[in-house]
Amino acid sequence: MALFPSPICGPPANNGPLSIPTRRELVKSPTRQKTTSELRFQSSQNATYHWAFCPLSKRPLKSPVVSDALGRLFNKDAVIEWLIEPEKFGDGEEVMKTSGVKGLKDAVDIKFEVGKDSEASAGASAEAFEVPNGGIMNGNGSASGRKEAWVCPITQKELGPGAHAVYLVPCGHAFAEVAVREIKGDVCLVCSEKFDREDGVVKINPTEESDVEKLKRRRERLAAAGLSHSLKKSSGKKRKNKDKERDTKESKESDKEKDKEKSANGDSKQKAGKSVADDIAAKVLGDQQERNKRRKMDMSNNVKSLFTSSNKADDRKPKDSDFMSRGYSMPVKGGR
Repeated sequence: MALFPSPICGPPANNGPLSIPTRRELVKSPTRQKTTSELRFQSSQNATYHWAFCPLSKRPLKSPVVSDALGRLFNKDAVIEWLIEPEKFGDGEEVMKTSGVKGLKDAVDIKFEVGKDSEASAGASAEAFEVPNGGIMNGNGSASGRKEAWVCPITQKELGPGAHAVYLVPCGHAFAEVAVREIKGDVCLVCSEKFDREDGVVKINPTEESDVEKLKRRRERLAAAGLSHSLKKSSGKKRKNKDKERDTKESKESDKEKDKEKSANGDSKQKAGKSVADDIAAKVLGDQQERNKRRKMDMSNNVKSLFTSSNKADDRKPKDSDFMSRGYSMPVKGGR
């Protein structure tokens, strides 16, 4: 008798009928599209993060603050540290890839008007504006993010997530976008510095794709004109090519000078070697001539007579001066 029921027989009757899953239940359902409210909430969360934290150092934003060409905010000390030692930041290369920041010329110092919130009212300056509801967009600064409340110096409204804010280039003063639209001239209302209506107004932390594309086109126009985000002359390809041509020219000139020095040293060495050889040859010939003179001076008169006819001063040789023909007379023609 079996102790356990056979699997073919199925479970005991007390457990109820079997529930067999269908194919539709086994196949993984496709990714559900997010609703409009969910996308809006996510965009709001991202905007809040970018207005409160530095995306490079992940620390709360605090003045001095800089912005890249896409309107993103960074702590200035973090950008400087990244430019000096980028290996200290884990995802720094990925974060700064789209920013185009290769130096401080590619960033603009943003001058925010700091308002007095409920927590920092004692230490705030007398010129700061009162911020309703404690600041930080009604968050009262209780979060672990930014503690400073930034306001528009014209409308006195707080600048943050949900508020359309811009800054002017090159001065860097931040305003509410509606205040800049109401300005009829092209002069900053705080420092009276001129700005360009097309390329001198940058939106802060844009969330709409059209605003991001507008800033990208602005960056391309400035790069084509040889200007950086701060409207300063950038060290572009033309300057690099000029430096490269100058370095190439200098290297060629130095190579020519080295070749001239080598040829001059070679000629001098060759001349020196030739002069030494000539001196040695002249010395050898002189010694040989000196030895010949001495040998002739040491000859006896009998030996000298073999080579000369007489000891007279005129030293003219007779016909039979040769010792080989002495005592021998040549026969006369026609005689015996």
